[in-house]
Amino acid sequence: MNYIKNYLLIILKSLAHTIVTIAMIIPLAHAATEDETEFLKAAFSGKTETITQFLEKGINVNYQNEMGFTALIVASQFGHSEIVKKLLESNADINHKNAGGVTALTIATKNGHADIVDMLLAKGADINAQTTDGITPLMLAIQKGRDAIVDTLLDKGADIHLHTQEKLTALIIAAMEGKGSIVEKLLAKGAKVDDQASDNTTALYMAARNGHTAIVETLLAKNAAADILAVDNTTPLFIAAQNGHSDIVNALLAKSVKVDMQDQNSATPLTLAALMGHSEIVKTLIKHGAAIDHKATNGFTPLILAAQNGHTPVIEILLENGAKIDLQNEDGVTALMWASLHDHTDAVKVLLAKGANTSIKSKTGKTASEIAKDPAIIELLQAAKK
Repeated sequence: MNYIKNYLLIILKSLAHTIVTIAMIIPLAHAATEDETEFLKAAFSGKTETITQFLEKGINVNYQNEMGFTALIVASQFGHSEIVKKLLESNADINHKNAGGVTALTIATKNGHADIVDMLLAKGADINAQTTDGITPLMLAIQKGRDAIVDTLLDKGADIHLHTQEKLTALIIAAMEGKGSIVEKLLAKGAKVDDQASDNTTALYMAARNGHTAIVETLLAKNAAADILAVDNTTPLFIAAQNGHSDIVNALLAKSVKVDMQDQNSATPLTLAALMGHSEIVKTLIKHGAAIDHKATNGFTPLILAAQNGHTPVIEILLENGAKIDLQNEDGVTALMWASLHDHTDAVKVLLAKGANTSIKSKTGKTASEIAKDPAIIELLQAAKK
């Protein structure tokens, strides 16, 4: 089972690199005059008097180094509000973007400098400026937990429908990050509940994946589609079952989602819950009619996967609910063989107590006792034959 990529983390890591390395970028401005280099350094260090002196000498307020950083972007990054004010009074280009598409507003938002955000917006900064990856100040404020700045941006009319290159919206990001109050604010402003990222995941999927129960309930109350397929054919129920989020599984099942949908590996939510050892979710899915002996790719049943991984409580639940104990996968391997091979003594004991057949042979012609490596398990298997 492939996990859905967290594109946001990849994008933000790239953005962070562009910004954080500014101290190393400044000395690289080979084509700059000495004054221009010192001008950027003063913005970096917060030397207001030095900035004032350069401005009075008529320096190019919009000078940028080879990475596209201007004094305004630098000062905004490090929270030097007095310098930002002076630069704006000297007609600094408020919407200039560096090589990563980062503006002064973008970086002030990322670093939580609310006073500078207010100052930039008051002077006409583009509230919806997007980086080269399509990230907006609103998205960054949500991801970084800058709640006050989020409120400011929303109040000032930030576009909640914009998306990144990977089609992540503000709502998807808020749901992913567990920002429940922001999710509610975005929905109140008309955010589209079923917008999909480039991997077809939705806000509901991301909230289900990360265990944000309250957000899942909020989205379901707004009639979020619960059976939209991601690119690997998984649904919110799949990912919640796989990740062990029992409350979310219950919330989704209460909306009558399809319990036996199959992913690209022909696995069902029960397959994944058994694989991961989530016994309570296994119980819940069976109660809601999940096919207990469904075979995924290569013939793996929930029981075989539970045995393979030594999940004894899951084995017991499956057998109590009628799972066929001696089913074989495409290689002819049974649950007992897998448990024996991987030294899961307790699982072997449970399977033997429930009548697992020790004489069945795999396609290689071996029985469980011939596959087993642990002497104690071999002894158990041989004793069961007598």
